Amino acid sequence: MRLEALTLLLIAVSLVQLPAPAVESADRVLLVRVDTEITMATEKMLEDALAIAGAMDARLIIVAANTPGGEINAVKKIMDLFESSRVPICFFVYPIGASAWSGGTYLLMASHIAAMASGTSIGSCQPVQYTGELINNTKYINALSALMANHAALHGRNETAAKLFVTRNLNLGPEEALRYHVIEIVADDVEALLKRLENMALIRVSSETGTSVWRLIPRGELEDYRPIEVYIFEDITGCEVVDYKPGLRIAFLQVLFNPMVSMLMLTFGFLFLLFGLQSPGYGSEIIGLLLLILALMSLQVIGIEPTIALLFALGFALTVAELKTHIGLLGVAGAFCIILGSFLLFPSPQWLLAPEISMRIRNTLLGVSIVAFGAFAFLIYKVAQTQRMRVKTGFEALEGRRGVAVTPLKPYGEVRVEGEFWRARAEEGEIEEGAEVVVVGREGLLLIVRPFKSSGD
Repeated sequence: MRLEALTLLLIAVSLVQLPAPAVESADRVLLVRVDTEITMATEKMLEDALAIAGAMDARLIIVAANTPGGEINAVKKIMDLFESSRVPICFFVYPIGASAWSGGTYLLMASHIAAMASGTSIGSCQPVQYTGELINNTKYINALSALMANHAALHGRNETAAKLFVTRNLNLGPEEALRYHVIEIVADDVEALLKRLENMALIRVSSETGTSVWRLIPRGELEDYRPIEVYIFEDITGCEVVDYKPGLRIAFLQVLFNPMVSMLMLTFGFLFLLFGLQSPGYGSEIIGLLLLILALMSLQVIGIEPTIALLFALGFALTVAELKTHIGLLGVAGAFCIILGSFLLFPSPQWLLAPEISMRIRNTLLGVSIVAFGAFAFLIYKVAQTQRMRVKTGFEALEGRRGVAVTPLKPYGEVRVEGEFWRARAEEGEIEEGAEVVVVGREGLLLIVRPFKSSGD
């Protein structure tokens, strides 16, 4: 009994599951670089970066910016992304001598922490037209200056300076920006920035009016506040800095959303479409239609999702047309549209998966798509080539063939061609028995022949 009791006790102990150890927060900082115009591609890149930072449980996102500005709708959407981020965002005007003018300054005002490197500058936020002329309409000026001031107030920054950025095109360097409480930190590189944050804490507190305000304070002053949220940056210098690398999709969108590329696609799209309608059969109309769809997406007349739907619809229509016409070009164009739509649909290689795994998936899908595209193009080419080949069976195979008159043709008789006997008629005059003939036509099942004359005759 004692042995049985001991056995049961051991079994019971083995079945008890010990509590799993708590998963510690990954000590990582995500570094994202914005070094071009701010467009919808920038919005998609930062949206992806924020999702990655949340998935890896990053302690901080550093947006290192050197930008001349960008499109206002994209800027406003990124500002909303910053304000709703669950991971603190530090907007860092970097490297030394860089600038974050216009749209870049808007993003700085919407970030949780604002920092600048030596010799950098911010400002010049008055909106401009496509021609480069300043927009002085008070409707836009007042709206944008209020947008800047409201975000500045949300982060405890200088609201007056925020308005002057828009109304007077104010420009500030790092020393002035720090003195006027527009930024919180001056640092020359990421390492120095993290070192400055080491003894700081980011808190969100309620103001006297009931609104919430973000503040970056020394950690020793935490007891003086009743924060709603707290982010402590202790030992952040020991964190791994992960450099965000945009995938092929983001790089492709950056090219498409470039203002110059947008206008070129629109112009050449119309030209190719007009040429294709005037001279069909060369595929110009398909190229023109594709360029116009991409241009409308780039100019934000239609969104990315409707563009993907249009590409899939166009690809399906071209594929169906190819099955009916067997032209060859339509099938290749249809396959290209479907692959392009799939490329825009699939997220960047740093989605919510580990970067190396997601990159492997992207490379595999891209390789398979290219191979499938090449195989489909080759298949369409061979089918089209087969359609153009001369028929090798029936009467068409006999035309131009030589034979022998089995009976005299006066003008009707019989001939033997390719080992088979046919009723035949002489095209002109009469043909003697045994004479060599050549098939030149037919009337129903009756062959039309003439005497064969060699080149020496």
